[in-house]
Amino acid sequence: MEYGQEVANLDSFIGQKVKLKRSSLGISQVKLGEKLGVSFQQVQKYENGKNRISASTLFQISKILGVNFSYFVEGFSRNAALHDGKHASYQVSSDKESNLLLDYFSKIQDPALRKQILELVIKMASLSENN
Repeated sequence: MEYGQEVANLDSFIGQKVKLKRSSLGISQVKLGEKLGVSFQQVQKYENGKNRISASTLFQISKILGVNFSYFVEGFSRNAALHDGKHASYQVSSDKESNLLLDYFSKIQDPALRKQILELVIKMASLSENN
């Protein structure tokens, strides 16, 4: 069994989850890099999926960001592409409000409530596009 693209997608997914959590906590790449003993450029490479994060480094990151180690793979589907052009099944925005929204939305356990919130956001986005 070949894992090539699937593993690359997982590396990107994990990097995006690091960026999402770091940004939502207001921690800079510089600060995270200092705590890990690496440069901010290395943190950028981790977050962009350019460099794979070792298990021990990911464990350190989980402690620094205050999440379980499993947080970084939660929601990954081996059959789902991260990006499909205009739409994305999982995409991290660089603005803080989007990151906070996604972070808090992921904590909602009730599927019906999640669906209602998603429908509301879709409706508001479409109204915004029409203006």
